Parts: sequence; C-alpha cells; structure tokens
Amino acid sequence: MRIIVILIVFLFSNVVSSQEIGFINNGKHTLKLLKLNDKYALTYSDINSTESKVVENTFHFAFKESIYSILMDGFKNKKSHQIILKTGNDTIIKFQYNIIDGERLVKIMQNNLLLNTFGSSSFFKKDEIEKLFGNSFKG
Repeated sequence: MRIIVILIVFLFSNVVSSQEIGFINNGKHTLKLLKLNDKYALTYSDINSTESKVVENTFHFAFKESIYSILMDGFKNKKSHQIILKTGNDTIIKFQYNIIDGERLVKIMQNNLLLNTFGSSSFFKKDEIEKLFGNSFKG
C-alpha cells in the first residue's frame, strides 16, 4: 500500500512540475513543447493513434534553442532529407523533411532501441513549429 501511495505522489509531482510552453494541432494530431524542471520535452500524437486509443510519444532534450535551431535549419534545405539525432543510449530521433505540394514539411520519427518501438508524427509546417516554440526565437 505504501508503494502505491509513493508512486501516486511521484506521478503527481511530475505532472505538477511540467509546464506547457507550446501546443499545435494538426487535424487530429498534436505536438507539444513542455518544460520539465531543467529539461524540455517534445510530445507528439502518433499517426497510428485511433480515436479510441491515442498514443503519445515523448523525447527529452536539454536546450530548446538547440532543437529549435536544428528544426529551422532543416527547412532551409531545398531537397527532401533527414536529420538524425541520438538523444540517449536507447533513442534515435529523425526529423524527416519532405516537400509536398510545393511546401516544406517536417515529420518526427522516434525509435526506442531498448523497447524496440517506433513512433511517427504527422507532418508540420515551418510556421507551426515557430508557433510551438513561441515568438522568442523568430529572427
């Protein structure tokens, strides 16, 4: 019983200490930027989610300026390409940039090597990513 109470308190303290910095909605899919104590997290709804079972994937990073810069630099390339990051011993993140109907878009793909799981977001536009991070980074 004590362990259950401790787990509930721990989970509640994690929820309380997180702050939503940005949120974008792309149809039925979302992308959120969260601040968790001294780290940041991107949480996205998986494209394989259904209305009855919404799956959200998250990855963590230390500096939002770095992720913002990586994401924005990817939009500068005129060809479809990928940027691959390793965020820990067990997680690989891919930012897949495609040009669809003349517009550059980015999709987040995540592979957890330890759990052997894979997730993918829907495509997002450059202005949606700028909105997610707020006006503080616009140059």
